[in-house]
Amino acid sequence: MRANYLDTRIHHALLIAAILTLSIASFRGKTSVLDYFDLKESSLVLKDALNKIELDIERLRLEIKRIKESPSYAHKVLRDKYHITEEGESIIFFAD
Repeated sequence: MRANYLDTRIHHALLIAAILTLSIASFRGKTSVLDYFDLKESSLVLKDALNKIELDIERLRLEIKRIKESPSYAHKVLRDKYHITEEGESIIFFAD
């Protein structure tokens, strides 16, 4: 009975020592559990940004294809986005 009690106490002491060692190491070391969670959050933010960029790339690829295939659409883009005018036309800007 006494040996069983000592074994339990030794296991508890070893467990507490291990937890304390890991806790101290994680707060004093160059990397910690908190750093892990910060990096995990950064990873999610970067993945979200990457997905948005990939969607933009696909949208621009479709826009380029549409411009290449349709001269009238290319002309519309030139006029609307870049304010290219026909000969003899003028652009008038109104101030608010």
